[in-house]
Amino acid sequence: MRYVSEQMVEGLKMHRFLKMLAAALTISASAAVGVEAQEAEFFKYPDTVINGIDSAQLPKSLDECRKICTSRSGCAGFNYTEKGNKCRMFLSVGSAKESTGSVAETRALISGYKEPSNPPFATRFEKLKQTDDKGDQLLALGREAYEHGNRTIGSQAINLAAERKNQDAIIEIAKWYDPRFYAADRVSGVDANKAARSYFELAMQGNPQANSLLASLCREANDSSSTYSSSFGSFLGSTYCEGSISP
Repeated sequence: MRYVSEQMVEGLKMHRFLKMLAAALTISASAAVGVEAQEAEFFKYPDTVINGIDSAQLPKSLDECRKICTSRSGCAGFNYTEKGNKCRMFLSVGSAKESTGSVAETRALISGYKEPSNPPFATRFEKLKQTDDKGDQLLALGREAYEHGNRTIGSQAINLAAERKNQDAIIEIAKWYDPRFYAADRVSGVDANKAARSYFELAMQGNPQANSLLASLCREANDSSSTYSSSFGSFLGSTYCEGSISP
């Protein structure tokens, strides 16, 4: 009996281990889905129908269909057909095929199928690195990525736009360091000199926004009662507010 009891104990231990392992894998999978959902609530596939396990078919508009799927954590995607206002929900998505007039949207990319109309930020970034010499689209992508919580692509895209001499991107980064607009989630600390240098250089090139930002920053630095006075202790006012830039 003692031998059987030990076997039972070992069996229980193994059962508990398998449950813990399954839970860990579930959490890991959920985290991966969460990243995709954070980046894009749904990937959009125009003129597409989904093949998979469906859970419901409803007479709903496209917006209503999307809202219902969004509210259901188990909804992997949906199909909408304008004719008849047909909304079809899916528990899982296996594949897809082209079908004119049908719209498909999914939480994850459809494996082996064409690229969605709103591809992942990383994919868009790689394309723009090769094509956007002026940096306007890179700046827009960076802003969008930050809005969706993708700090990596957000930072890379905006910084690359600035490297390509995009003045709006340079001003945006300068403002991250500016005590008045400090972005703690994007840079490690306030740096009034770094912000002023960027403003000054652009102001010298005739950028009116940079000129206005520099003038207001200088006024703030000279105001001992300023809310940001502690951030101007080492501010080089004689360089950026009165003189020329030093190398």
